Amino acid sequence: MSFKILIPEEIANEGKQYLIDRGYELKIGRGIDTQTLIEDLDDCDGIIVRVAPMNEEVIRASKKLKVIAKHGVGVDTIDIDAAKRYGKRVVNVPNANTISVAEHAFSLILACAKKIPFMAKEYQNNNFSIKDKIPCTEVSEKTLGLIGLGRIGSSVAKMAKNGFDMKVLAYDPYIPNRKMIDEVYLTDSWEKVFRESDFISIHIPANKDTNKIISSREFELMKTSAYIINTARGQIIDEIALIKALEEGQIAGAGLDVSDPEPAKMDNPLLKMDNVIMTPHNAASTKEALIRMAVGAAMGIDEILTNKKPQWPIV
Repeated sequence: MSFKILIPEEIANEGKQYLIDRGYELKIGRGIDTQTLIEDLDDCDGIIVRVAPMNEEVIRASKKLKVIAKHGVGVDTIDIDAAKRYGKRVVNVPNANTISVAEHAFSLILACAKKIPFMAKEYQNNNFSIKDKIPCTEVSEKTLGLIGLGRIGSSVAKMAKNGFDMKVLAYDPYIPNRKMIDEVYLTDSWEKVFRESDFISIHIPANKDTNKIISSREFELMKTSAYIINTARGQIIDEIALIKALEEGQIAGAGLDVSDPEPAKMDNPLLKMDNVIMTPHNAASTKEALIRMAVGAAMGIDEILTNKKPQWPIV
């Protein structure tokens, strides 16, 4: 029996070829709005999604659909409860973008510390003397606070400790024992991380419990010299509170690969601030990670449709 797989967004050719080599028929989608997804999924058994919203309306209407494969880790664009109700399997690729996102997070840490975009812009404007007016800072021997110590958070911790001899302080309630893990100090105090860190990097999923979990209270706890880094999801930070904290000098700056909403509206003050670095959610968009995500999602599709045990099941 031949299965048809919808590809509504561009993925690496290696992922497509993986499916073709195994006899699947590919259908290239026409868009990712709800109605178009419903129409395109009418005759499809599986779908690989990047940011396409698999909401309850799409899932309920897609009678033939058997499996939703996430091109990456976060499944916040997929209604997991609806997938369970309507008997759809969901898989993801949790390890595909770990290195790429960790590298991007640390790039933002360094870029904030060295004020790289600001300094580059000033030099382009013939302001060579800016180097004597606004000092940068070192990251060596500073404290890095991690909110979440999963795959990506752990990779950032290794870069910080092994590459820059930073003290690493981490909060992760899903790690049961509060102890040193590979020279990372685990604490059960959320406040301690925000109070003591020079850089705070966020590595937790977006869900109803983490929506705007970092807000005015957290910024008030932070050092005025500290930076916050977010390569997770934009809705984890209360952007209105962040803008206020930056405008009032409560914190030194931010490095953001994500925003809320996304893409950011062009009138968002964060885009204009000299002490904020914003990138277009491209932390995982390295050529290596894109191949791993595409192939991993394709593997998940194949595992479900051939009745194999999936490596990375969500539902």
